Amino acid sequence: MTSPSLRRARLRGFTLIELLVVIAIIAVLIGLLLPAVQAAREAARRAQCVNNLKQLGLAAHNYMDANTSLPMGGFFGGPTGLQWMHGALPQLTPYFEQTNLYNSFNSIIRYYDPTNPANFTVHGAKVATLFCPSDPKVAEGSAAYCGPGWAPGMPAYTAGLTSYRSISGPWVNPPRGVNPATDPNWQARKSNALGVIYVESSTSIASITDGTSNTLLFGEGVYGRLTKDPDQNCWHWWMAGNYGDTMQTTMYPPNPNKLIPTGGASSNGGSVIVISASSEHPGGANFAFCDGSVRFLKNTINSWPVGGNPFLPTNVTAAANGTYSVNPGASFGVYQALSTRNGGEVLSSDSY
Repeated sequence: MTSPSLRRARLRGFTLIELLVVIAIIAVLIGLLLPAVQAAREAARRAQCVNNLKQLGLAAHNYMDANTSLPMGGFFGGPTGLQWMHGALPQLTPYFEQTNLYNSFNSIIRYYDPTNPANFTVHGAKVATLFCPSDPKVAEGSAAYCGPGWAPGMPAYTAGLTSYRSISGPWVNPPRGVNPATDPNWQARKSNALGVIYVESSTSIASITDGTSNTLLFGEGVYGRLTKDPDQNCWHWWMAGNYGDTMQTTMYPPNPNKLIPTGGASSNGGSVIVISASSEHPGGANFAFCDGSVRFLKNTINSWPVGGNPFLPTNVTAAANGTYSVNPGASFGVYQALSTRNGGEVLSSDSY
């Protein structure tokens, strides 16, 4: 027969206080663990983003070996010769294992012509190499209806997007929406483009006299980072040859949406804020350089002052012919100097 004392010993359980203490300890451990898990996931996403940019940098070099220059950022063509055509990324597809897309693309018609379905399939293709894992919306594709070229009743389709854009220099030139056949200042604007991939560019490796290790080639551009642009879904189209889709500038430091509260159309016909680099990585963004390396540039990188005109930094003046220049006595910041191909700036490796 079991004694009463032994029965009481076997029946004794946790008290309410002990249970609460255990739950509190578990909650603290979970609270400590979750940030570590999130940090590990972000590290993995950032590593994949770095790999994507390395693939684009390698593709650009292979393209240059075959064609003697980097691909142009955009150009006019089509049946009338005056339509905006595709950008640099479609030209690079054979060099990052997307030859089928390249072979399926009809380059003599517009990439997004709503009246001609020839390129609908390619334009809507989702290319994993062009997705940053920390930018999940880019994988969803854009809305089917975009811009004044689409009238009610026109066929709808989804456009493939990109998280990466080429670096055209410290400002937009030549601008989108300007016809070289009718713009008397076109050549001046084209000469005012200081980066490596811009409208009608043909940059050779020899022309990058600032050094390939000190010149930006591609950078991140997060989908939807528009301050007050009602046409968000029409940006980041990977086939397009427009600023805001596949080209961007260093007009503002990385992630300018955190610095500039205003938005809308600028004097050159586009939204300056839209075409600046941004990412979902904490503290900055990844960039591919012309030597094929990829580096993380912080939001705090030395940059020229932002203020005054909401679209132009304090150091910059826009001329009547549509070109830009740095004010007398002012200079590029380190970030802007990295975006020029032949500015002659002297940059040390520990400055960024």
